[in-house]
Amino acid sequence: MKPGDTFLAPDAFGKHLNVVIAVLPDGSVIHCHLTSLQNRSDTTCVIEPKEHSFVKHRTVVRYDAVQICEDGVQLEALERVIEKKFEAVSKELLDRIRQGALDSPQTPDKVKEILK
Repeated sequence: MKPGDTFLAPDAFGKHLNVVIAVLPDGSVIHCHLTSLQNRSDTTCVIEPKEHSFVKHRTVVRYDAVQICEDGVQLEALERVIEKKFEAVSKELLDRIRQGALDSPQTPDKVKEILK
């Protein structure tokens, strides 16, 4: 996997499009998922329908559910549950998602430290 890659996978919230926002030197992957914009959504990073083929309506990044999958067993488990891969997000959108991870009050501090 590489930054910007996208995939559909089940998670605790259902099935969502996930975006790889970073690959660490040890091979670990940081990814987050996108979800429909709701009244109480974190709007740090809103994605419009034409910004990615999977996105059909205004969508947000769930920074509170960002995950770090360590290289090895965790990453292998993630790769086994991927249902479908999609095209990567654009560099511009990836940059916005990453900046949103740093700006959002919902991003775990550990993730912010890694991304700095």
